[in-house]
Amino acid sequence: MATSDAAVIDVESDIKSDAELSLQFQDFSGSASGNLSRSGSAGGAKEQVHNFTDFPDTPGSEDDDGNERDEARGLTDDLRNPSSADGKRSFWSFAYYQSFFDVDTTQVLQRIIWSMIPNPSSNYLQKYIRPNPDLYGPFWICTTLVFSTAISGNLANYLYFANTGNYEWRYDFHKVSIAATTVYTYASLIPLSLWIFLWYRKNDTGYTLLEILCIYGYSLAIYVPISVIWTIQVSWIQWLFILIGSALSGSVLLSATWPAFKQDDKKVSILVMAVMLGLHLLLAIGFVTYFFKVPQLTTIIEPRSTASIVTYIPITAKNSTSG
Repeated sequence: MATSDAAVIDVESDIKSDAELSLQFQDFSGSASGNLSRSGSAGGAKEQVHNFTDFPDTPGSEDDDGNERDEARGLTDDLRNPSSADGKRSFWSFAYYQSFFDVDTTQVLQRIIWSMIPNPSSNYLQKYIRPNPDLYGPFWICTTLVFSTAISGNLANYLYFANTGNYEWRYDFHKVSIAATTVYTYASLIPLSLWIFLWYRKNDTGYTLLEILCIYGYSLAIYVPISVIWTIQVSWIQWLFILIGSALSGSVLLSATWPAFKQDDKKVSILVMAVMLGLHLLLAIGFVTYFFKVPQLTTIIEPRSTASIVTYIPITAKNSTSG
């Protein structure tokens, strides 16, 4: 008879808990004679006992553990930031302002590119800004525009008078402060004025101040490369790019904000759109006329020193004539 192996599984159950169950596997190897029932003592048999003490959780235990981990994590976040325990962040906390800069590089690049390319089939605000408007992109766009305008303006002045021997060129640092005042005032006060106007008109379209600030900040991105082109001292080229820049970014700006005003009176809506486009165009004109208008070179002619002629009248002749 062939040798046969038998496996006996003894399951001991206890009514106390499932964790106390113990499974034992016993392996018996038979003798050469073959029959275990006749082999008696099974002297050459080897016995291996395997004890199992770890058992899978019940179906609901994993969810319970996950909920406990989430609660523990939420408790830790609340301890780190007590202001967010009730779902609201304090105005004086760092986390409140951190949410305004929660944006990645891909989103910033998409918002910059599509702020220069009008797309009538989609709304710039709804497709690229919502639901995560930011101030990171607008801040760095305005800062870059300040320095690009000031540096390009001084560079245009230098290139124009580089070949003149009697002109002493000096860098005008006042252009940086004037550019910063102009850009940041435009990018902050105009959106604030629009938001106040919407609030005054009881507009319920849901446009927030952060969204309007974000739209206006990205609308200035097109003037950064154009400010470099404005260094070319050719009048018609400068005016051409004034119109191109203000038309492209202005159309995106108007299309993004038009849903907020179309529910209002038609005349008021058209007037607001015209003012917005006019201010956007006026900003570009102001850049060119102040920063890139080269002053005329004036020649100062110093008068030559001439000898003075003094006429002396003798006293005797004066007395004789009076007598």
